[in-house]
Amino acid sequence: MNPRATHRGADARTRLRPWGRVARWAVGLVLTVLLVGVCRSSSAEGGVPLGLQALLVSRLVTFDRNFLARAGPVAKILVLHRPGNSESVFEGASMARALGELEKIGGVPAKVEEGDYTDPEVLAQRCRAGGIALVYLTVGLESETRRIANALVGVDVLTVGTSARHAENGAVVGFAVEEARPKLVLNLKQAAAQNVKFKAEVLQLARIVE
Repeated sequence: MNPRATHRGADARTRLRPWGRVARWAVGLVLTVLLVGVCRSSSAEGGVPLGLQALLVSRLVTFDRNFLARAGPVAKILVLHRPGNSESVFEGASMARALGELEKIGGVPAKVEEGDYTDPEVLAQRCRAGGIALVYLTVGLESETRRIANALVGVDVLTVGTSARHAENGAVVGFAVEEARPKLVLNLKQAAAQNVKFKAEVLQLARIVE
């Protein structure tokens, strides 16, 4: 064995090691989006399938510098649906089940709850008092998202909506299908208002709204 070649190989591994974990997560996210992009069936008007959304959420939170501190030992997730809206209720149950099946979100155990949306201030108080790390907004709540966003200013919580409209209306994260592939939609202004700080790597994979 050539000692110089071995030494060069060791040097290369040393130089790459600090970026290894980030690179693996980024590549994993890209591959997930590309490989499952042809699948478009979902209750959210032909949007990103809920199972894929759950998987992307579990990976996306690893790019939020504040998620682990927010989540603590158990990440509490609240899935909200609109009362009386059968599509919203069905989607809420489906998403809660998909997230629950993952067991861990961002590397920590997850506790998923499902409930009716009533009022933005009630939601904000619940997030503060209950230590909610992530709120998922289902179809039917698009028109309420701006009020929710205003109520959550200063609250340490990540909001994710099932569609791009949620992010455009004030959720931190939404999902879209562009060119037959799932696309992350990030609202960076609202992210800052809710103490969510994404690493630069994920910004390159998303459509940004302000």
